[in-house]
Amino acid sequence: MTSTSPTGLLRDPGSSNRSTLLELLFDLFYVATFAQLSMHLAGDLSWRGLGQNVILLLAAWWTWAVTSLATDFFDPRRRMIRGVIASTMFGVGLMTAAIPSAFGTHGLLFAGAYVGIHVVRGIVLVTALRGHLAQIRAERFLFWFVVSAALWLTGGLVDPAWRGPLWAGALVIDYVSAALRYPTPRLGRVPLDQYDRLSSHFGERYQQITILVIGDLVLASTLKLGTAEFSTARVVVFLAAITTALLLWQIYVFRTDLFVDRAVNAYPRRAVRLASYINALLVAGVIATTAGVDLVIAHPFGTTRASWVALVVGGPVLFVLGRVIFEYELLGRLSRSRLGWLVLLIGIAPALKPLAPIFVVIVSVGVLLGITLTDAWRGRHDAPAR
Repeated sequence: MTSTSPTGLLRDPGSSNRSTLLELLFDLFYVATFAQLSMHLAGDLSWRGLGQNVILLLAAWWTWAVTSLATDFFDPRRRMIRGVIASTMFGVGLMTAAIPSAFGTHGLLFAGAYVGIHVVRGIVLVTALRGHLAQIRAERFLFWFVVSAALWLTGGLVDPAWRGPLWAGALVIDYVSAALRYPTPRLGRVPLDQYDRLSSHFGERYQQITILVIGDLVLASTLKLGTAEFSTARVVVFLAAITTALLLWQIYVFRTDLFVDRAVNAYPRRAVRLASYINALLVAGVIATTAGVDLVIAHPFGTTRASWVALVVGGPVLFVLGRVIFEYELLGRLSRSRLGWLVLLIGIAPALKPLAPIFVVIVSVGVLLGITLTDAWRGRHDAPAR
């Protein structure tokens, strides 16, 4: 069916919850995005570079999160929604290409692509939904993206020294307005009952993007080893990177089915409103880990910089912490074992600096392995969550 009536654009609760092939193609665009972000981070480990990378990451992530929310509320099989997804791909491609020089010569390209994605989607949906209650929802989203657009575009035009503060302010508007349910003059906020329209499709989308960002760790490590002179140390670091990816995956999928069931049937509002924020931690954690491994493959021995330890240790800490928070919010359980391992890893971090970089990676893998083994023990001994 290709109905373009306002009602026909909404997702049918009885329809398939599987992701469409176009949504999967859309996710693949982020493989390049994640790779660019990890390389950009590895290339500039100054506080300024870190701040810039955080801004770029949050912008890229918000584009994915809002698009994913739209395809859970609207039916991605409909022609118009497919057109929205396809147009977003062009914008994501431009944003990704602009990442290396977003704070240089390509600031306006990055900002223009970001603004274009959200404003064009808003205009299309507001027009298509005319006369339907869902039009008001689209108008709220569009209003706040137009507000933040002023800062995004101004930042792209002014001297790069002012770009960071302006774009950071725009991100505050985007993230905070969403957290407050897009309070809009004369329209009010998005009603809470609209957040109850959650299907297992939503959980599947987040699982897919998380697996893709973990896959970027494998991709980046493979490319780095392939372009470097082979040595035993570099191969060891590469194998440690693959092991890290597998362990992060295992940590992520632990009780995933229970998570999705609880999100859909018990706490849909909480899941929808928290997912984009908490999963940003997971994505940031993998990108930091990837950047750290990239540096260690290039220089497995020699002096270990404090910033390298921060990436190799901080990346897994962010990832596991995000997973702990989500488990607590949806299952009501605080994983003390995981927190204990994180405290251990953070506690020994200062002692890792005198070691060669290769050993920092190995220690990080050891802690992740400890978390995985503890999870296996928990899975056998914990009572099922109710």
